[in-house]
Amino acid sequence: MRRGRTLVAVVLLAAGLGWVTARGLSGSLVYYQTPRDLAAGRPAAGERLRLGGYVLPGSVERAGSSVRFVVTDGAAHTSVVNTGGVPSLFQAGQGVVVEGVLGGDGAFHADTVLVKHSNEYRPPAPGEVPGPAYLETGG
Repeated sequence: MRRGRTLVAVVLLAAGLGWVTARGLSGSLVYYQTPRDLAAGRPAAGERLRLGGYVLPGSVERAGSSVRFVVTDGAAHTSVVNTGGVPSLFQAGQGVVVEGVLGGDGAFHADTVLVKHSNEYRPPAPGEVPGPAYLETGG
C-alpha cells in the first residue's frame, strides 16, 4: 500500500514538472517566418509575427518617420513599412528580423527592426568615447 502511494506521488510530481516545463518553454520560444512562409500561408489578421530575411538592395525608402523596404529570402519578397525607427546598423543587404503584423494591403507593418551584425567586437580605444546607441527616426 505504501509503495503504491509513493509511485502515485512520483508520477504526479513528474507530470507536474513536465507541464511546468512545457508551459515555460512555449511562452519563451520565439520564431520568425520568412517571406516564403508568409506567401505559403497567410496569417490571421492582426496576428503579431516576426519576419526574417535580407533587405533587398535599392528598396529602402524613407518618408518622414517611416521607412519602407523589401525583405527577401531569395525565393519570395515582402514589403515592410516600419514606423518604429531603425537601428543605425540598418542598411540594404543587411539581415533583419522585423516584428509587427501583416496588413490587409499585403505589406508587413513593423514597429521593431532588429539587424544582424557581425560577431566582431572592437572595444573603444583608450580615451575614445563610444558612440550613442541611437535609433534613426528617418526624419
